[in-house]
Amino acid sequence: MNRFALLLLTLPLGACATDGLDIPSFPSVASFFDSTYPEVEQLDQPPRPVTQPSLDKVGSMKVTSLVDGERKTYAVSRYGNGVRVRESDGCVWTSAPNWFAPSDSWANCGDSRNWSTASAQVRELDPLYPIQIGSVGRYERKAVSSTGRTYTRETRCEVIDAVSVLRPGKAATPAFVVECEDPRRTRLTWYAPGEGPIAYRETHRRNGLQEAWLRTN
Repeated sequence: MNRFALLLLTLPLGACATDGLDIPSFPSVASFFDSTYPEVEQLDQPPRPVTQPSLDKVGSMKVTSLVDGERKTYAVSRYGNGVRVRESDGCVWTSAPNWFAPSDSWANCGDSRNWSTASAQVRELDPLYPIQIGSVGRYERKAVSSTGRTYTRETRCEVIDAVSVLRPGKAATPAFVVECEDPRRTRLTWYAPGEGPIAYRETHRRNGLQEAWLRTN
């Protein structure tokens, strides 16, 4: 659970990424063989660098699963110096206004007895913004679950590519491809200037694909 919809920004992400991919255009190549990747085309040149959006750019997001076609909503509102995100399945989490930073609290997220509800302290070690190919950001999260479990993890994000994302009923959208890894998960976000995350894919080291979606609004 790490995704978030400062839809000009971010997520990670809900609650729950240290090297970049060896082949920068891997997501583009993979999309030809795996429908859980968005359909993309190569760009002649990447978009201009993206600075971190402000809290004034908070908005809700609707997505369609690339796994089973299920539709989902992220309702986003301002919360202190960050955002609160309520997902259509009842999961609620808070985060800094940065799609890529780990969330600092979550409730009713997932089915883990120990970790469905928790709080955390998140520290930015290296800023990812401005987003451009080669940018690297790092975050540390110290989490405490509602049952008293604890962990400390570091998430590393790198901008590994820029492509044009194809979505039904929309013009092709230039977007940066950002890969975030922690010891348990790898997250790929296709992040469009002026719009935020428009496609997302999350895999677990042991359990495999956990989520993949395409933004529709």
